[in-house]
Amino acid sequence: MRRRRLALIALAALVALVACAGSKKDVEVKGGDPELARLAGTWRGDYQGVESGREGPIEFALELGRHTATGQVLMGGGTPLQIEFVAVEHGKLAGTIAPYTDPSCACEVETRFLGTLAADAIDGTFETKVSATGQVQTGTWRVERQR
Repeated sequence: MRRRRLALIALAALVALVACAGSKKDVEVKGGDPELARLAGTWRGDYQGVESGREGPIEFALELGRHTATGQVLMGGGTPLQIEFVAVEHGKLAGTIAPYTDPSCACEVETRFLGTLAADAIDGTFETKVSATGQVQTGTWRVERQR
């Protein structure tokens, strides 16, 4: 009986984990229609932190005709970070990640990113700022349009 209860608890935890990992909040995307058309599609890539040494995947999708997208960044061990806002103008992107608790300092951080759109790739940089101290960490990122 105890084994069965543990198996049911494990199954429930797995279902909850998959459900959370699969849910992506819509991201506000600001920009003119021609800019949004250039950004439309599914983008995948990764990021690398200079000071932190962290790396992980990025996924972002924008449908033509919409001003919202879905997107997230996975930190280190798979912790999903939510892309919160994106603006695009003249091929330049700027955006933010929703504030989150950084596991290395157990403190809240804020991340801003910049990127340049060129054909089917976006290359960029990011800065993560520790809210309490103002310390800044940097990194790079790159995504490519998926065909």
